[in-house]
Amino acid sequence: MEHAGGLDAASHRASRPKALTAASVLFTATDGRILLVQPAYGRTDRWNLPGGGIDSDLGEIPRAAARREVREELGLDLAPGRLLAVNWSHKPGRPARIRFLYDGGVLDGPALARIRLNPTELLQWRTVPREELRTLVKGALRRQITACLAARARGTGPLELHEGRP
Repeated sequence: MEHAGGLDAASHRASRPKALTAASVLFTATDGRILLVQPAYGRTDRWNLPGGGIDSDLGEIPRAAARREVREELGLDLAPGRLLAVNWSHKPGRPARIRFLYDGGVLDGPALARIRLNPTELLQWRTVPREELRTLVKGALRRQITACLAARARGTGPLELHEGRP
C-alpha cells in the first residue's frame, strides 16, 4: 500500500514504525563515582542516569533534551559534553528505544551540593562506584554506562550500541 500510493500522507506517517527517544548524561564525581538518580515514577527500585524523553514531536533535539532534563531533574543548568554513545534496544511488540548518552564531565563537591531534586521527577540521587551498578541498574544500562566510561577514558566514540553492547 505504501509504495502503491494507496495511503494519503497522514495515513502513511501513521503506519510508519515508531521509536521512543531519550537523552541521558553521564556525570562522575571527582573520585570517579557515577551519579545515579532514583525516579519518582515507574520502577522506583531501578536507578538511572539523569535524563529522559526527547520531545521530538516539538522539534527538540537530543542535546537540548539532555540539558533540559538535567535542569528539570537536578536543578543544574549544564551544557552536555560530547556524545559518548547511541544505544538501540527493541523488544517484540514494543517500539524501539534509542538513547543518546552525553558526557556530563566531573562534578566536584560544590557542584554536587547545588543539586536540587524535582520531587515529581526524582526521589533521590547518589554517587556510586562502578562495582555497585550491578545491584542498582538494569543490565543494559550498566553495559551502556561501562561502555561510555571506557569511551570517555580513551577519548573515543561516539559508540554505536545495541542493548549496551558494541
